[in-house]
Amino acid sequence: MEIYVLVKQVPDPEAIVKVKSDLELEIENKYFTSFFDEIAVEAGLKLKEKFGGKVTVLTVDNRKVDALRRGISMGADDAVQIADPALEGSDQFAIARTLSAYLKDKPFDLILTGRQAMDDDAGIVGPAVAECLGIPHVHSIIGLEVDDQKREAKVVREVENGKEHLMCPLPALFTCQKGLNTPRIPLVMNVMKAMKTQIKKIDLASLGLSQEDVGSQAVRVKVQRYLPPPKRPSVKMIKEDFPDNVKTLVKLLREEAKVI
Repeated sequence: MEIYVLVKQVPDPEAIVKVKSDLELEIENKYFTSFFDEIAVEAGLKLKEKFGGKVTVLTVDNRKVDALRRGISMGADDAVQIADPALEGSDQFAIARTLSAYLKDKPFDLILTGRQAMDDDAGIVGPAVAECLGIPHVHSIIGLEVDDQKREAKVVREVENGKEHLMCPLPALFTCQKGLNTPRIPLVMNVMKAMKTQIKKIDLASLGLSQEDVGSQAVRVKVQRYLPPPKRPSVKMIKEDFPDNVKTLVKLLREEAKVI
């Protein structure tokens, strides 16, 4: 099977993020591969182990390639980075347009990606790529079985009050949800191999795209303003002993916090 996995490098959950201006964030230099994308990589590797074939990890990023190296260390066969200065300021739809421009002429059986990136939580790129390519897609799957002979897949996804079982012809795109699998931890020797792997770099010109197709000129989703979370009020310690401390607490909850 020919499988492509779309991956993204996102800020670590413990990274310090500050609002630098209305339209700019200051993010600590701590990044990792989006967790849901690792689930997608694992799903692709399991299918390769069962049916044979090739798994390629693919990203759109001008600077960061650690997500690609993570995919290689887990067992992916190839890694491709689409990078171009014109991509700066692109929204999710421009990213999807770029990815689909690369994939449209490639033979593939399956495209996998995470349910959503863990930075913007948009969940747009995967379905948008499928729409651009004109292939079926199922969002947030927690079960996947492929019949290579019949060229179809049985997928399971959670819905309100239950689970939905669907049959889908291949090629198709699935976004992967927690519960589908547990991503493997790469062996040290595979990590070392990934660090030496040559990453293939593709620019917009080779995809037949121009600056007008991506970047800030092509955005459909525009950030109006970043706002920091409200500051937490100072903590008030109650020093009285029981039962006076309980009376004080109830008074504070009623008169200051106004929650009772």
